[in-house]
Amino acid sequence: MPTPTTAPTAPSHTDRAVRLLAAIRVALVIALTALVLAIAALAYVVSFEAIRAFAIETAAFPPELAWSAPLLVDSFTTAASLVILWRYLRGDAWRDPWYAWTLVAAATAVSVALNVAHAPERLAAQLFAALPPVALLGALELLMSVARTGLPHTSRTPAPTVGAVAAGAALDLAGANGHRTPTTLTLPQKRTPDADQDPAAAPDARTRVRALVARERSGGPQVTAAEVIAATGRSRRRAYELLRDARTEHAQG
Repeated sequence: MPTPTTAPTAPSHTDRAVRLLAAIRVALVIALTALVLAIAALAYVVSFEAIRAFAIETAAFPPELAWSAPLLVDSFTTAASLVILWRYLRGDAWRDPWYAWTLVAAATAVSVALNVAHAPERLAAQLFAALPPVALLGALELLMSVARTGLPHTSRTPAPTVGAVAAGAALDLAGANGHRTPTTLTLPQKRTPDADQDPAAAPDARTRVRALVARERSGGPQVTAAEVIAATGRSRRRAYELLRDARTEHAQG
């Protein structure tokens, strides 16, 4: 019977490099978020003043209520963009929040039209007047893309073929001992409403996630939330918690 051997541990400098890279990513996300928020705020202020002044000039709003005119236009762009992000993170397809996409397009078009109408009748001035609402939309979409970083879009029902990940990880770990243990390939577990609160299944889920993280740290592809969901049958929120805990345990071990 072959004597089990202990798998070599990764050098400490590898963990330090991983932590340094993670810190750099966090710093970049913070800096990018602050810059995008500053651009959005500046664009919103300029567009706010232009639409407010246009509402007063045309007597479309009473002077004391002119401030509400830009809010009724540009706020829809922000609110609809947040709805699109929420639907995306929930697992919906991009075409599902079609009403929110329609509001984004309509609000941006109306804002551009009102800003241009307030500008002098010169092409250069009108082009510059159209810049704030376009910049606001671009800044919001950049901010949404930052929020989506590391959160891949998946369908509500994970693909069955993804369930092979857990079995593949078990084979890789068995191969480290010089032999391969036959493993039965199983389909992903279907998550029940109370699956995340099932204490009996928690150890098994953590073991599967640890195997995925071990494969990742040994040079394999990065583990995604979709793989964890397929292997454990947990919700997206619980999948991220399990993946975070497994990576922390591996780094401390």
